[in-house]
Amino acid sequence: MSEMRWLVIRCHVCKQCSGQRKTDSRCPHCGAKLGRESELVKECNSSASLHVEVSLANTPAELRDELRTRLTSTSAVDESETVSPSALFQALRKLADEEGVVHLSAVKRLLEVRSVDAPSLGLMEQAELEGLVVRLGEDRWMFFE
Repeated sequence: MSEMRWLVIRCHVCKQCSGQRKTDSRCPHCGAKLGRESELVKECNSSASLHVEVSLANTPAELRDELRTRLTSTSAVDESETVSPSALFQALRKLADEEGVVHLSAVKRLLEVRSVDAPSLGLMEQAELEGLVVRLGEDRWMFFE
């Protein structure tokens, strides 16, 4: 299977760049059909590098060097330190009591231990939306098996 690639394409109508998977899509800025008239600025192998390259392509030339420095320094965070929502939900499931109930205080402690800057209530609301838990009452949820 081939590696996923992203294209940075400059629209021939509005001259703005966007990230696309293929060259025959539409410009998200003006809606024009992208095609042979549009310029392929760069190919990227990850969405993180795509973000940087689209930002740089849409920035005036005199500001690009400074922006590149700032974007690469903030994106240089070690990805192994990044905690995925699914990993958090798995850890929360382990913290649940024998009935499968987890309390907001346990969620807050887990986020603090993992150094995750996210609202604990927001995380549990996301789990509700994804059908992982059901709210039992104020600050209490039960995991589905």
